[in-house]
Amino acid sequence: MKERQSRLKGAEEQKRIEGKRVNFYDYEYSDNRRNILKKWYVVYMTTTLLTVVVVTMLLVFGIGSGNKALAENISLKKIAESISDFFVSIDFGSRHEKATDDGGFIAITDSSESGTSTDEESHKPNNNPSTDVGAEFGGLYDYDYSVVPDGYTPIIPMDLSLSSYGERYINNSTGYSPDIYYLLNKKLNGNGGYEFLSVSSKPQVLIVHTHGTEAYSKDGALYCEDDGDYARTSDTQKNVVAVGKTIADILNKNGIPTVHCTIMHDSVQYKDSYARAEETIKNYLEEYPTIKLVIDVHRDSIIKSSGEIVRPVAELDGEAAAQIMCVVGSDWAGDDCPDWENNLSLALKLRSSLNSQCENICRPVFLKPNTYNQELAPFSLLLEVGASGNSLEEAQRSAELIGKSLVTLVQEI
Repeated sequence: MKERQSRLKGAEEQKRIEGKRVNFYDYEYSDNRRNILKKWYVVYMTTTLLTVVVVTMLLVFGIGSGNKALAENISLKKIAESISDFFVSIDFGSRHEKATDDGGFIAITDSSESGTSTDEESHKPNNNPSTDVGAEFGGLYDYDYSVVPDGYTPIIPMDLSLSSYGERYINNSTGYSPDIYYLLNKKLNGNGGYEFLSVSSKPQVLIVHTHGTEAYSKDGALYCEDDGDYARTSDTQKNVVAVGKTIADILNKNGIPTVHCTIMHDSVQYKDSYARAEETIKNYLEEYPTIKLVIDVHRDSIIKSSGEIVRPVAELDGEAAAQIMCVVGSDWAGDDCPDWENNLSLALKLRSSLNSQCENICRPVFLKPNTYNQELAPFSLLLEVGASGNSLEEAQRSAELIGKSLVTLVQEI
């Protein structure tokens, strides 16, 4: 699969040959010509950014200096939000960052335009995950802002599945271009058959929680108080540990021996949670070398640029269920993760299985440049089960579906 990976290496990827011309997008450009184009692109981007800054300053000083007519027609807050949304929508490409313990917050814009495509290969969707908001389930995505008291933050139901882009669309923050069709159809164990793990009583799956204190909203909540410390608790009956237990119980009941670690690696300090989780995983793998799959269960945190909390939700058997996202690490940032494509294959298969059972339940797989401890085991998954806007009940409904899908998939590894 190494030939399927392609780091973008600037001029090396364009077959730079000293003193010769090369064919580039059906035109012939010399190296000097391409260098000039790059310089003009930098000038263009710099000029654009300076223009935005200057216009913003003029508007601010115009309003502040007593221009009442301007102040009545232009909201400074709207201007700031528009500029923020513009920069959020820009794809700056991959970033070579070391793994960090960020809170997982994803800022999304307020656009409600829907995107559709019938050509999965040529369609290039924008980077706004709110563009696929649907109304397939009637009032599931309806929201009445009038019920929100002053000083409280709305919790907005949304469909972030981007299902109209097809099962081969992924969010990709690396420079790799994986063959999604191939990975969706490959056999994970490489021998073309299933190995039923239920024949062994030794642990085959480990479930951990790097951020175990992550919790959820109250069931049916339409808003929350903006107190700056939202949706976290050390109560394992109410946080994401309860979601992991649901998955573990289903796997064990179906003959897949599973160990569930209930350590909350962020309970003492959020910083270095992944480092602490790494030590835990290594200890389990040393004690149980039969473990083939490690699942790190989280819940996401998604806010709109307006500050509203997003509740990614779908309908499952007539009830609301939290949408799920698989995060796959890689070696793009420089860390060792040789089996990341196998993990991506497993994540793509899981998403396909989940969406075949419940339309729109799974968001696109997110391929990241960092490893998130996924280099430690033969197979690894990081699952975001819902977000802070979902309820625990919604997350557990989705966890049941995850467990049932994994019963089949685990037997393939």
